[in-house]
Amino acid sequence: MSGVPLLSRREFTLGSLLVATGLAGAACGSPGAPETGGVLRIGQFFPPTSLDPAKAGGESQLFLQPAYDPLIYRAPDGSYQPRLATSWGYLGKDNKTFQLTLRQGVVFSDGSPLTAAAVKAGLEHFQSSAGQVAAFLRPITSIEADGQVLRLSCDQPHPLLPMVFTQDFLAGDVISGAALTTSDQLATRTFGAGPYVLLPEETVSGDHYAYGPNPKCWNAQARRFDKIVVKVLPNENTALAALKTAQVDAVIGTYAIADGARAAGLGIATNPDIVIGLQLNDRTGALCRPLGDVRVRQALNFAVDRQKITAALLGGYGIATEQPAAPGQDGWNDTNFYRHDPDRARGLLRDAGYPNGFSLAAVIPSAPAAPADMAQAIASDLEQVGVTLQIAAKEPTAANAALTQYPVSIMGWGVLPVYFMGRGLWLRDAVGMNPFHSSDPTLEDLDRRAAAADERTRADLDRQIVRRVVELGWFLPICLSPQFLFHRNTVDVEAVRDRPFPSVVAWHPAGSA
Repeated sequence: MSGVPLLSRREFTLGSLLVATGLAGAACGSPGAPETGGVLRIGQFFPPTSLDPAKAGGESQLFLQPAYDPLIYRAPDGSYQPRLATSWGYLGKDNKTFQLTLRQGVVFSDGSPLTAAAVKAGLEHFQSSAGQVAAFLRPITSIEADGQVLRLSCDQPHPLLPMVFTQDFLAGDVISGAALTTSDQLATRTFGAGPYVLLPEETVSGDHYAYGPNPKCWNAQARRFDKIVVKVLPNENTALAALKTAQVDAVIGTYAIADGARAAGLGIATNPDIVIGLQLNDRTGALCRPLGDVRVRQALNFAVDRQKITAALLGGYGIATEQPAAPGQDGWNDTNFYRHDPDRARGLLRDAGYPNGFSLAAVIPSAPAAPADMAQAIASDLEQVGVTLQIAAKEPTAANAALTQYPVSIMGWGVLPVYFMGRGLWLRDAVGMNPFHSSDPTLEDLDRRAAAADERTRADLDRQIVRRVVELGWFLPICLSPQFLFHRNTVDVEAVRDRPFPSVVAWHPAGSA
């Protein structure tokens, strides 16, 4: 998922066939409701783009997770467990037909029942809304609903549908079928089957959002707090001060306040998996002719000192990288293609016909501070080889909207399985982050082969895909930066495999697990 700086990460490891039955794990375990813990107050940078999951982005996750139950639940240990779907799996061996069986007796917060027809309507709403997950649903060309059974048919292999339907992807948020047809409030209210429901009378749009118990929730055990309030705190120092003084229990933040949080004895949950750097949007040279030459794009990659920049900005929190992947995860290559070599960069620029360098316009969001700091550090290195980075800072929404107006923009997105990153970032029809629809025949062929492959074969092809993206120089990654969750000792946040922190529904009062 992409398009918003420093998005929450959604990542997984799963085979091409996953069938699970029975009750959902810890959240639906022993009888009796768990001990609840009063009010959980959370702060984060951005307000939600929308409370309609089909039109929301990664910045909206904390506002959606309390109210929307997923079809498949990804547990903190990385396993996939039943939630609104009790079983699921591919039919056949080509990853084109996928079937889910839904839980009986579930109703949404508006009282309408969970049926296959309702889920079908929701998926069609996601497809037509062209939101951030629409690209992951595009291969689905037919949806058959029969009672509590849903069958999806794709016109091309789609090996990761179980992942799409977890809480980590917005398409996992199942919306009331009745609300889809009768309500004009999807953007401002919640219509899910989760343990909470938005309280409009206690909510001020753009400032704070309050959630109380959903009395119709089938899974009351998933409710670990009496109320959840998500507060918009766009200034990190203000957020840290609010956390220190117990005005909030947890805040989402960046490395800018990490040392202060640690010094204050606050808990920190994190994992380096946010790729930060520059995205070279104009890969055909439409706005900036030099970028149309692969030698120029590679020169920019040789010009930057990733280790130096990472150490200066992130200290021990980041990992220098040239690739849109993370160690130990899908697509990671153990050997580097680039190294810091300004002389090599100057030679490539000279061979491409730019011995004196050129000017390069870049747009970055004005908040938070991390993108601006990164862009300035990169600009300093590029200046050493004759390339002048002209930085225009804009509000986050304006920066995202300007991708076709600037040849370069900030990179700041969470590492995903390679199949998903291709559809969101570098394939011809990637949504949002490939504004000039750049394409490469080798890349497209590798993607087609990987989508239809078994897990082992796909792993090798994923590595080839990532290496090809690196060689093309379509991006200028610098480091893997964590997204941080800072929290007081009143709330426990379980360690999560390959993620900085789990769904807010998995948080619980300290000592109550």
